[in-house]
Amino acid sequence: MKTLKSAPFRKLVETEPDLVALRKKHSSMTPKKRWLAAQWQYDSEAAMELFPAGFLESAGMSRSGRGMDAGVLSLAIDPLHAPSLLTVGSMEYQHGRRDEAMRLFLALVRLPADEPDLIVIIDKAGDFLIASKDYGNALALYEAAESVYPGVGTYLVGSGYCLGKLGRLDESLRKHRVAVELEPENHKHLNDLGFTLYEMGMLDEAEQVLLKAQKLSPPGYEFPKNNLERLYAKKKVSRKDKKGGRRK
Repeated sequence: MKTLKSAPFRKLVETEPDLVALRKKHSSMTPKKRWLAAQWQYDSEAAMELFPAGFLESAGMSRSGRGMDAGVLSLAIDPLHAPSLLTVGSMEYQHGRRDEAMRLFLALVRLPADEPDLIVIIDKAGDFLIASKDYGNALALYEAAESVYPGVGTYLVGSGYCLGKLGRLDESLRKHRVAVELEPENHKHLNDLGFTLYEMGMLDEAEQVLLKAQKLSPPGYEFPKNNLERLYAKKKVSRKDKKGGRRK
């Protein structure tokens, strides 16, 4: 039996008997019932992983799919199940199939706005790409989400972060400013704007933004504090340089 390690999902769902049967069985269901079936499969298979195989056998249970990941099984049931698109997309990427991964990640953007936790799931896909240092594909995902769902601060901050990593600081700053305009009390957005201003050498404005971010931050969120310490250190060096004159 082939698994996702040896072949992309889009091939497996057309050739592997278990997946073909799941897709066929649920194809005539309403979208809502199909989604619920996929979610049940996703949750139950994940829960099964907590138990050793011997325990399941003694209880008369077994893991379905014979080695298939829960996300693969759920995506076979419902090709529009967002958690499965995220899971299988991440697996495709880890197996070196970046185009297949992006095909699944970008499918998230085409889901209806009432999909449960859609913003969080798209952001997790973006975070996965960022953690892989694939800033180009992460930017493509966030900007695709922006085009379909404009005015969502999470997507603006995500694309702004990627633009910064790609050296496009002016564009990054614009994204972060819009995100803060949309959610002026969001401490994370303020921190990201402040850090972008810091990177661009706009230290006085950065200080004010980071101070506001620090004031609004809950206990344990230390990024504004850390960024302010970095900013003050840079200001101190700058003052010393001015006082001592330029070296030859």
